[in-house]
Amino acid sequence: MNYGDLIKDAFWITLRNRYLWFFGFFAGGTSANFNPPVSSGSLDGFDNDFDRRGSVPVVLAQAGQDVFGEVTLIVAIIALVVLIVLVFIILYLISQGALAESVAALDRGEHRRFSSTWRAGVSNFWRVLAYFVLFILISLGFLLAIGVPLVLLVVGMYVGTESRGALILTVVLATLVGIGLLIVVFVPLSIVAQFALREIVVRREGVIDSIGSGYRLFRRNLGKSLLLWLIQLAIWIGAGIVLLILLLLLGLILFLPTIFLAVAEYVTVAWATGIVAGLILLALLLVAVGALGTFNHSYWTLAYLRLVTPPQEPTPQAYGGA
Repeated sequence: MNYGDLIKDAFWITLRNRYLWFFGFFAGGTSANFNPPVSSGSLDGFDNDFDRRGSVPVVLAQAGQDVFGEVTLIVAIIALVVLIVLVFIILYLISQGALAESVAALDRGEHRRFSSTWRAGVSNFWRVLAYFVLFILISLGFLLAIGVPLVLLVVGMYVGTESRGALILTVVLATLVGIGLLIVVFVPLSIVAQFALREIVVRREGVIDSIGSGYRLFRRNLGKSLLLWLIQLAIWIGAGIVLLILLLLLGLILFLPTIFLAVAEYVTVAWATGIVAGLILLALLLVAVGALGTFNHSYWTLAYLRLVTPPQEPTPQAYGGA
């Protein structure tokens, strides 16, 4: 496998098919203060209500209505947050299948549009959902298998000894062992998950069979798979540093007018320019996240294809947008 060509091909697919950035964003993420109404008269207001209406139940009914109104608002906001999270989860699952299928098709020299990519994601939705649920259960099983014995060890040491030094040493050792086991288990598991997703979408394997196929592919290409993971990690660290520097520079440039206006005490105009600058910076950040998500997905899809099939020269239209 030529890792340089792999990175280059993933880069060109990402750059020339910018409609994929929408899916890359989701494949790659309201605060409210509730203040109880307090009358300006405080207890005097209560006394006035009592004197005017002459009935404690009436005052309590009004208080109950206020509480009911706040509870209704809280429930509505919670429902809205849950709805937004649900929409993001659905788009995340659709984007996984959409990117895997479309990148594989582009690598074969086929044409794809936003609409065809969306349809591919929707058609694979339930299988991708089942795949993620299964991997979540597998991950929880490994977490319990690693965490429970270590926790029992620490608890047993806490109960069985009064030595503070021995307890601290046990906690430190358990933590180090736990971190090591998590790395040993979850790095390979994450690679198997990448391969299994492509088995489901690209090769149309069953959900259970895809995990076995992904594991066998990882085992046959152990060194290459781990190197792929390390290269991806290095790319993400480098891209994150570059992105952070660019955002800081752009933020400084965009917020310069706001700073000058604030110093000149044009507060209203400063707020307006600050909001505009913030929106521009947020838009650029979302675009960058979408591009990086698309590159990451393309990288693993192309790596999977290079491992399961012999490398071939792409057609001239392979990485062009439709």
